[in-house]
Amino acid sequence: MNPRDNALLAAMPTQEYALFLQHLELVSVLEGDVLFEAGEVPGHVYFPIGAVISIICQLGGDADMETNMIGNSSLVGHSNTGIQSFYTAKVRKTGFVYRMDFQIYRSLRKQCPVFMESLGHIQLASFRYISLTATCGRHHPVDQQVMRWMLLYIDRAKETLIHISHAELAQLVGCRRVTVTLALGKLQGLGVIKMGRGNIEVLNRCNLEKLACECYWRISSKTRPLFTPLMGQAPCASLSA
Repeated sequence: MNPRDNALLAAMPTQEYALFLQHLELVSVLEGDVLFEAGEVPGHVYFPIGAVISIICQLGGDADMETNMIGNSSLVGHSNTGIQSFYTAKVRKTGFVYRMDFQIYRSLRKQCPVFMESLGHIQLASFRYISLTATCGRHHPVDQQVMRWMLLYIDRAKETLIHISHAELAQLVGCRRVTVTLALGKLQGLGVIKMGRGNIEVLNRCNLEKLACECYWRISSKTRPLFTPLMGQAPCASLSA
């Protein structure tokens, strides 16, 4: 696995990358693994290569909620300052990460101005994700929150099969399981997704994008296309084709 498959590492000039490279350790992580929990002092930062990591804010009981989802374009743990973490980092999709000792990372980044500039963009993107997710959860129906989450996931996972239960998806978006089940049922009825036991397959991304709210596009810093109305239109090309 090439560390440069992570966009942050890929953007580093040769001299900066060489400083990082000798301290990067490739680790395989499995869906459900916890990189560190809220209340722990994380010992590493992680650069995903194929893995997708959920950042989960835990309030206790059933009040846990995902506030960010990180793939190959970012890193996990950049907000740590050697104190207890306020969130749990949980593996959403099996894959690989390159990890680096936090103290080494903290020392090396001071010598890497290009990396620090890229890190500033990542921090801004994280703030945008958190802010728009909170706004979406307050003002948009659960159907659109679920669609936003699915689109953001497949952007990061680079695949259309999502291994997740209705109960877990409900927890991540912060609503009741039955509400998520009803929302998914509507999407399946439209031919946009197919549900299986413990998984959801996105069959038609184009139509999913047509139905999704503006929050997905703003989180992704993309310009929303001028879609034609979904009803009465020929279906877009299937993702599984």
